[in-house]
Amino acid sequence: MKSTGNDIVALASVNQERTLQPQFYSQILSVSEQEQYQQAETSKILFQVYVWLLWSVKESAYKYLKRHQPELVFAPTKITVSDIEAYTPGVENWEGSGDYESYRGRVSYQSDTLYFRSKISADWIVTVVNDTDNFDSVYWGVKEIGSPNNESHSSEARAFLLNKLQTFYPGQLQIIKSDIGYPVVLQDGKELSVPASLAHDGAFVGYSIAPQPPKGGV
Repeated sequence: MKSTGNDIVALASVNQERTLQPQFYSQILSVSEQEQYQQAETSKILFQVYVWLLWSVKESAYKYLKRHQPELVFAPTKITVSDIEAYTPGVENWEGSGDYESYRGRVSYQSDTLYFRSKISADWIVTVVNDTDNFDSVYWGVKEIGSPNNESHSSEARAFLLNKLQTFYPGQLQIIKSDIGYPVVLQDGKELSVPASLAHDGAFVGYSIAPQPPKGGV
């Protein structure tokens, strides 16, 4: 079941006071996740940032699973995030700039277990998920755009993704939307079996892909 899922939270758009209200964050965090915040790794993060970190992980997992479970309904408290830890990135297939902290962990929904990588900067939280804890075949990125509106979000996110895809695949590439909403990559009019995900929030857009490089390398 190959797929991908990503998400962005623009921290400038977060209502911090509302986020700190139990009646709000309890709709995102399960009881165990609220208790998990007291652990050493996560207690270093402001609680309101922790809430939106878990939101981004859950949203990414939902996108990953939705590709193969079209009937799936997003229910944040039913998706469980655990084993969160800070890590020092080595070589990653990451496209972004600025200072950030990196976190990783596990996310579960019913019988499915996924793994995540997240980056937190002063401006955004960005997350990607994968079906194994090895992210060597996952590419993801975030960038700031100049005009944060719905129309520019869509076109800028597709352009960002296409620019990365062109490093793997020749020919005319195009992004269309599937019937259930995930991006579909076309090469010379034919669908490529390349899982892709797009995200945007505030002034930021991002992508994740799990490409299969052509024989002989890229």
